[in-house]
Order: sequence, then C-alpha cells, then structure tokens
Amino acid sequence: MRTNKLRDQWLADQLGLSQPQVCRIRRGQTGTSPERAFQIERLTKGKVKASDVLLVQRHLPANDPTPSAEAA
Repeated sequence: MRTNKLRDQWLADQLGLSQPQVCRIRRGQTGTSPERAFQIERLTKGKVKASDVLLVQRHLPANDPTPSAEAA
C-alpha cells in the first residue's frame, strides 16, 4: 500500500493534482479528462493506458463516486 501511495504522490506532483485525487482516478472512483488520461499514459511510459483510464470512467454511474461491479 505504501508503494501505491508513493507512486500516486509522484504522479500527482507531475499532474498538478493531490495524491488522493490520483488515488481515486487509479481506483476508478472518479474520472478524468481525455487530455489528462493521455498525460498519465505518457508519464507512466505506457504502463497505464489512456483507454483504460477512460474506460473505467465510462462505467461510473452519474453522481455515484463508487465504481460499478463491471468496472471492478
């Protein structure tokens, strides 16, 4: 868990976001813009695909911060 937090903090610093915001994006609890999704892909050198970030976002019900069973 500590490793994820450190990685989230590094990515947050690169994106200009908070660590909790990045954690929510990683867990699929919140979406992000296509531009930011591509930025995440570039920063992670392709280990995280923009399409994966955006696909999770498409499965989030409107006004529901928790991911659906399909997205998990």
